[in-house]
Amino acid sequence: MNIISFFITLQIILFFLMTFHDWVHLPPLTDIRVLEQHTSKRERLITSGIFALMILIPLFLTSIYQPVFPLWVLITLINFYGWLSLGTILSWWIPYLFGSSPEHKAGFAEYRTTHTFLPIRGNNVTPNTFHVIMHSLIWICFGITVYLLIRIMS
Repeated sequence: MNIISFFITLQIILFFLMTFHDWVHLPPLTDIRVLEQHTSKRERLITSGIFALMILIPLFLTSIYQPVFPLWVLITLINFYGWLSLGTILSWWIPYLFGSSPEHKAGFAEYRTTHTFLPIRGNNVTPNTFHVIMHSLIWICFGITVYLLIRIMS
């Protein structure tokens, strides 16, 4: 499998994970019953729609322009996966490592019953296993876009 096929496959997997993780009850990875107590269906629909677009747009561009990408496409892909990467770091990893406000912690209450393999750090938000998998896929997609940009620039 070449890198573009791998990239497209990762994006398809990421699309399904990000779009449906707030809807499919997969204990111990997700706990929809607890999530439903903290968020409305409308909120979940909006969030799922935004996340779906954030992956569908890069997936569409990758599929249409592969195997040779114009510079603007690679810059667009880097923007999408760069901002997603930054979002994961700011919302999950910095609070996990350094702590966060009580309001931020309260926003992650629905994940307390899900599986995690990372050590608990006081009362900090701990990324659960499902989110670690999603974040890893986002970061790999970001890395691939950077690699593709470097490859066409050299």
